[in-house]
Amino acid sequence: MDKVDNDNQSKGLISLTLTESLERFSYYGMQAILLYYMYYSFGRGGLGFKPSTAASLFAIYGSLSYLSAACGGYVSDRILGGKRTVSLGAILIILGQLILTIPLHNTIWLLFISLVFLTVGTGLLKPTITTMVGNLYDEQYNTRAYRFTIFLSGINIGAFLAPIIIGYIGVHVNFHLGFLIGAIAMSIGLAIFERHTKDYNQNNSIYTLNPIEPYEIKKLLDRVILFVVSISLVFLLMYVFDAFNLENIITLLSAITIVIPFIYFFVIISSNHTSQKERKGMVVYLILFICASFFWGVEEQGPIVLAMMASGSTDNDFYVWKYAVLAFFIIASLIIGYLVQKKSNSALLKIFTAAILLFFIFLGIFHDGDFHVHISRTWYQAINPLFILIFTPLFAKYWHHKESNALKSFPLGVLLASIGCLILFIPIKFLAGTEVNPLWILATVGMVCLGEMLISPVGLSVTYRLAPKNFLSQMMGVWYLSAATGQAINSQVVKYFSIDNVNYFLVLGSIGIALSIVMVILLHQVLRDLHISRKN
Repeated sequence: MDKVDNDNQSKGLISLTLTESLERFSYYGMQAILLYYMYYSFGRGGLGFKPSTAASLFAIYGSLSYLSAACGGYVSDRILGGKRTVSLGAILIILGQLILTIPLHNTIWLLFISLVFLTVGTGLLKPTITTMVGNLYDEQYNTRAYRFTIFLSGINIGAFLAPIIIGYIGVHVNFHLGFLIGAIAMSIGLAIFERHTKDYNQNNSIYTLNPIEPYEIKKLLDRVILFVVSISLVFLLMYVFDAFNLENIITLLSAITIVIPFIYFFVIISSNHTSQKERKGMVVYLILFICASFFWGVEEQGPIVLAMMASGSTDNDFYVWKYAVLAFFIIASLIIGYLVQKKSNSALLKIFTAAILLFFIFLGIFHDGDFHVHISRTWYQAINPLFILIFTPLFAKYWHHKESNALKSFPLGVLLASIGCLILFIPIKFLAGTEVNPLWILATVGMVCLGEMLISPVGLSVTYRLAPKNFLSQMMGVWYLSAATGQAINSQVVKYFSIDNVNYFLVLGSIGIALSIVMVILLHQVLRDLHISRKN
């Protein structure tokens, strides 16, 4: 019986990983072409938005997706249960992608309906399916890290392939075809999820553990109605004063998103259920939260600012020395051949791998002259997940042998992201008039990804340590709001980017360096004054 359960649980892990990988493929594929779709001219198949407006709208869409994820867990836990929440989220994502397959030149409002579906769908699916992976096995199986390693690898593989496949088709063939591929991918993911329901029916992952009570429904509806009425009144005032336009709506949504987490902090800190010691811990966490928000704002420059640079300011065609390519093929072949020889017992796989590797080596040997390389502008979006795939096992091993310390890793992560900004400032400032070499973008994204490795895993850990015991679940949601806050700030910052604004990355990097220094000083001061252990 135990063996049957283990087999089902293993199949459940595979099905959940495939579902999320396809959802990420759909999400990052859409993300790779959405910005271009919004600001390309009608003649190029786009909607003709101003680049600054398209960048702001793109950023606030990302921000609201993270914000909705904080609510998705509540819907799953209290209202719909895990399975129905994931299914509903997937259906909304499919509908959102399908709407984008319709030419929207004369019906721009359909774009906003699509973004609403995509935002809500992502918010429902992403946190719920992650929880289902965590609940997949009984606690007696000490495989949590193994499960999430496989799960996160699937996410990053989907994120890596999406800009390469959907991005290329969307930009070079047809935007609407790219969105259609995203919808098909999510449909396949939903089919896999529904087909293997029995494989992850563990620990009540399908049904809600704590159903919402009737009196709570009334309270929830009252709050929703109050929020809707308040927003409607603000929109009415904007209309009366002739300020009802897309730019001002984005600014309003940005302000709301930034304020929400600080309301959370105020409620938690002032609650009678929070002890004095926990309040002191929340002061430290607030500092970490602000810095994490800045980091995510920098990290999310990639699909916006770097994408705009790749479209017109980057040298996407260049030549690579023949013998450098040959050396790369040989080294890669030796590594891959060693891994296949060591890890696989299949003779057929070994022969097939050897044939492929020999083909590339002979290609390098007999190629006439240097190799011409063309990089599609959307492929730059694949750099981040590629670096994450490379760095994750290295940092996982590091954190396994050394306990994380937010006091050191957070400032260093912000500093690395800031250095990444300064790296990109160099070619824009000192090589003005020439197209930026892709290696500058590669170095920038690589530096930011190193910072992410120091902040992302440690952030969840420090949230768990510093969260008041009566607000633990809510505080885990607050951590994800740091990304929403960073994106909301980003929606206002990206307006100022242009390749002619040579100081854009200088200002961003300088602010980050100053913030990392101030953060170190404040954290040491607060920890000393409040007598909180540095281990937090």
